[in-house]
Amino acid sequence: MVSDRRTAAFSLLASGTLALVASIGLAVTFGWPDVLGAPADEVLPAFAEIASTVQGLFLLQLAGSLVLIPGALALHLLLARSRGTDAALLTVTAFGVLAPVIQSLGWIRWPLVVPGLADRYLDPSATAETVAATAATYELVNAYAGGALGENLGWLLQGVWAVGLGILAWRAADVAPVWLRRTLAVVAVAWTVTLVPAGWLGSEPLTTIGTSVYSVWYLALLVLGIVLLRAPSRERTLTHA
Repeated sequence: MVSDRRTAAFSLLASGTLALVASIGLAVTFGWPDVLGAPADEVLPAFAEIASTVQGLFLLQLAGSLVLIPGALALHLLLARSRGTDAALLTVTAFGVLAPVIQSLGWIRWPLVVPGLADRYLDPSATAETVAATAATYELVNAYAGGALGENLGWLLQGVWAVGLGILAWRAADVAPVWLRRTLAVVAVAWTVTLVPAGWLGSEPLTTIGTSVYSVWYLALLVLGIVLLRAPSRERTLTHA
């Protein structure tokens, strides 16, 4: 159980830290997330100017998503000891594992696909037709890998996992303190009913609110990671008392 706690703790802490560093870096250097809605004639030249920096930051986003997978699996084991394994827990965990994978399909376009598009778009020898085709390709990749998969489907799946985790942990007294379990549930629901529908409806006010609540959700996960990391030492103290 101590091993599962540590796995979950380090996973949550690493995911939150990587996402925080990457988000701040992209916001400062690349105008993220507003840049996601900008046209190719703005994004590709801006990307080319600081390509290595942007690529590195999106790789951090990718790592921040993927490192959450062992955390979701470890939380599954912790909750299973508290309430038993059933269809609800298995389903929630499946969403928790699938969401980072889908999100990664959105992140990976920046280090792998966009550099080539930027080079082709800015090639002095490129014809007007080539430039137009490259811009159209970027718009398609951005709409599909970014908008449809990463920013919408990925967030939707993570929202389902967040709500499910909050509900299942509501009575799991041996996983985290009651105040933190209640906070996780409330914040997860608040985030999902604002940010996730906003992605599909294109509602700017909901997006603004949802993004703020999403930051609180990740902060709650960081706190959960700290609590889980501290728990084993307390358990050993009680055992040897």
